[in-house]
Amino acid sequence: MRRIISAAAILTAIGVSAVASAQSTSMIDASPNNITIRAGVALPIDKSLSNVSNTFTDVGLEYNFNNSLIKGGDTYLSVDAFFFNFNGVVAYPVAINQRFYTGTNPAGRRSYYFVGLGMTWTSVTDQTFNAISARGGMGIELGPNIIAELTGYIANEAGGTRANAITINLGYRF
Repeated sequence: MRRIISAAAILTAIGVSAVASAQSTSMIDASPNNITIRAGVALPIDKSLSNVSNTFTDVGLEYNFNNSLIKGGDTYLSVDAFFFNFNGVVAYPVAINQRFYTGTNPAGRRSYYFVGLGMTWTSVTDQTFNAISARGGMGIELGPNIIAELTGYIANEAGGTRANAITINLGYRF
């Protein structure tokens, strides 16, 4: 008897959900939303990283969460990669960030600053090490989807290297 009642309840739930989903007229939106792609240059501010190179290529990706941890701003996940001659990733910072908007310029574009905390994976030798890291900086919207940012990265020592750098990036928000 229990099995019959359980089976009837499961079949009823499936039937109700099938009817409910059939009532939906909207299509799935597969376009990228809440994503920012950034590219620029990273300038090391620690001798252990500047011994590798004085400049690195910085490529970043951000995912903006729908709900902010602090009212009046944006909470987002950032993933960056510092490259040297595209031979491999030298530093790979990942952080949870909070963006705070400070106002708008005469063209109606917002300026902001941000802070974040996370981990950085560093690979200068054949081994990869990780360390706690922080990032912070400021940015401005140059157009409806284009941004410019100045960011500072600070990390603990990992494998004899600190992934401390200043980056200058241009980005596109989807």
